[in-house]
Amino acid sequence: MKKIILPKIQKVQKATDFVGIKIENGEPCIYLPQMFRINNNLLQCKKDLVLFLKSIELAKTFIGNEIKYSISNHESDIWPIESYLWIIHDYLNNGTYFNREKKYVNDGKGKIDWKRTMRKVPIISNNNFIYDEIISSRIDATNDIISQIYLLCVYQSQFRFGWLYGYEFGINVNQIKSIKEMIHITSFELQNTFDDEKRLRFNHMLNILQNIEGNNALSKSCTYGIDNYYYVFETMVDKIFDGISKEELKKYNPLGFWKIKNEDPKISSELRPDTIHIEDDKMYIIDAKMYQYGYTKEISDLPTTSSMQKQITYGDYVKSKTLPGTKIRNVFVLPYDKELDIFSEDDDIEKYVDGNLAYLGIAYVSWRRNDEDYDYIYTFLIDLVYLIRNYSNKSSECILSLINKIESIINCKTKTM
Repeated sequence: MKKIILPKIQKVQKATDFVGIKIENGEPCIYLPQMFRINNNLLQCKKDLVLFLKSIELAKTFIGNEIKYSISNHESDIWPIESYLWIIHDYLNNGTYFNREKKYVNDGKGKIDWKRTMRKVPIISNNNFIYDEIISSRIDATNDIISQIYLLCVYQSQFRFGWLYGYEFGINVNQIKSIKEMIHITSFELQNTFDDEKRLRFNHMLNILQNIEGNNALSKSCTYGIDNYYYVFETMVDKIFDGISKEELKKYNPLGFWKIKNEDPKISSELRPDTIHIEDDKMYIIDAKMYQYGYTKEISDLPTTSSMQKQITYGDYVKSKTLPGTKIRNVFVLPYDKELDIFSEDDDIEKYVDGNLAYLGIAYVSWRRNDEDYDYIYTFLIDLVYLIRNYSNKSSECILSLINKIESIINCKTKTM
């Protein structure tokens, strides 16, 4: 077996650079945002890398809009990571899967099947019935095509995630059917079994077969990833800060129109707030920014003036759509690595939730009178690895920390006016 400690790791410098995994000639390389922290514990590091690759699936929300996957010719495909891991686990625990059939033979081997034996005509001797052909049954493993397909699925799984287990399995397998034929055979087996474990196995096999690129299941190269992790980051921020539903969010999208001569007005485009969190009579408009400040700590890597103006426009529009008295706040959230020295040793940054959330400061523009609370954009950093590990559920601790900080600043400002 070929031992694998970790794939090659490469950090990318721009938010628009490819992130994901590329396997060339059997050698995997994972491309990560700069803010992604590599854990010193090998087991935890591998878990984090798998969670990162799984997070790419979140970008499917934007398919048909702006998103573009880098998965060969399958721009809308998602790697069935859970199926790869299930098949590897199944193979390590149970070995190669075989269809097992019950056979009836008269070679004297196996368990005697008296019901079938007694159907034969006996020999009668001294008033005794003698059966000269004893039928027995046994379970035989048949080395059939479904076993070969299973091994191909194991090969695909270890090729992409063998590094997670520390080695390649050294599987010898040949592709003797086309991908289309293997999908058909596996689907037939699925439809003709009532065994729950077999059904689970066949479903995972189908997930893997349907994701194979082209017609070569033994290819040594493949790519899975995305050209802009921003969309994933935005979705994770929306989940952890408990944003309102996408349908509800639409009513807060400012629209632009063109009216050409005598034609009917046509929509030019629309602005779309990333996240709106509602707490009592307050609305927090959160814009997730996949900028590099969380790695460089350079002012030039913070949101630009145009981003500030867009947030203020959201505030104006949301105010026009809500009841009088609704309090509106603007927020930027950027990713960072909390363990970088430039952040961990900076006592001026206010940190919450074990440093996984940090308050950075405010952004504002010169042409506003700052009469509205949302003229100020309160800016927070969130640890990227923490976010990837925890985005599946809202974080009440993060939400409360963000709200309390913003409200305390506004209350202090009000008292000094």
